[in-house]
Amino acid sequence: MRFYSVLLFCLVSLSVSSVKAANADQNLAGLLSPAEKISANFSQKLFDADGFEMDSSIGRFSVARPKQILWHTTEPLEQKVVSNGKVVWIYDPDLAQVIIEPAERLLSGSPIALFSGNLSDIQEHYEVAEEYRANRAIFSLVPTSKASLFREIIIIFVGGVPDSIALTDTLNQKTKIQFSNVNLSPALDDAPFDFAVPADVDVINNVR
Repeated sequence: MRFYSVLLFCLVSLSVSSVKAANADQNLAGLLSPAEKISANFSQKLFDADGFEMDSSIGRFSVARPKQILWHTTEPLEQKVVSNGKVVWIYDPDLAQVIIEPAERLLSGSPIALFSGNLSDIQEHYEVAEEYRANRAIFSLVPTSKASLFREIIIIFVGGVPDSIALTDTLNQKTKIQFSNVNLSPALDDAPFDFAVPADVDVINNVR
């Protein structure tokens, strides 16, 4: 099975404070709100329900609100997921294939939309709890929709900067995404978020 990127995301102290506060979603939004644009390297691993590693990948992503995304997996197989806010292109060079999807349908309620979408969507789509461990802020998000592909999403911030995301799906498989070289104010224009379909590829257009 081909391992697709998630769009479609260390305890340093024994003293742990855990609260399910009514304003946990607001606190999460407060940490995400400065990141109108963000870019980072990522390493991503997929584990089965028993904790065995099934696959891994590395790459780089850039995000700008609203819903502009470039998620570029470089190893072991290249893949680009690009959104200009209206449509999403999923390009697999080894398959010589591009899939085009409406952005609203594909990104609504997805983990990456936390960085690229409307922050008010957090309260609409998730029940949020928060923990604090030394300089780490740990947020647990449980989707409110029964149709969600995920049981839980964990987002960790270190010193106010996004550090990692862990997702548990409905099959109890876990995806862990670690960020590095995070830039909360990258110089991005619209160019990374538009995509020219290469010649001689199969195009599956689900927008029309």
